[in-house]
Amino acid sequence: MAAVILIVDDHPVVPLALRGLIENRISGVRALQAASLRQARSVYESEPELAVTILDLRLPDAAGLEGVSDLRALRPDVPVVVFTGLNSEPLRQSAIAMGASGIVSKNENASVLLETVSRLIAPKLPPDAVDGDGGRTDAADLPELSPRQQQMWQAIAEGLSNIEIAERYSISLNTTKAHVRELLNRLGVRNRTEAATLYYRARTAK
Repeated sequence: MAAVILIVDDHPVVPLALRGLIENRISGVRALQAASLRQARSVYESEPELAVTILDLRLPDAAGLEGVSDLRALRPDVPVVVFTGLNSEPLRQSAIAMGASGIVSKNENASVLLETVSRLIAPKLPPDAVDGDGGRTDAADLPELSPRQQQMWQAIAEGLSNIEIAERYSISLNTTKAHVRELLNRLGVRNRTEAATLYYRARTAK
């Protein structure tokens, strides 16, 4: 049976992008998604092959690092990697103290998350399971983006809504929507999920 990687994130875009990236780059794994801590508990109880959990800290039924301690109590054998838009040394130290096996910022290169997950899941996979080239995106094939488009792309990959993007960059909602539409057209993708998937692949290929 394939080893299972659980992605716990309630955003409709980010988990789908991560699932595609992980399953494309690490053979012999199956990625599942949970949108809440309650759903994650259900997977913990039903999936004996669960090997690693990727946990966002913004869940509808868990506050901050509460999810780490909760899941670690259920299955101490399953490493938890915190994947968050927040990035601070105090948060990192707190996450490790709560039992997390690692913390990766959504602002970091996607290869950091892949390397962290690969290291933790390696004992349960064949030595050649991690594909160093699979799914790579040649940066030369990507269109040149303006600094603002780069910001929009990263924000989409982080799972921010148009309202959150507007607040982050102090621009109007209508302007944000226009930037997002322009970015999707520029990238040649149909939706935010495809844009996020392309973002993670491009970041991994760097």
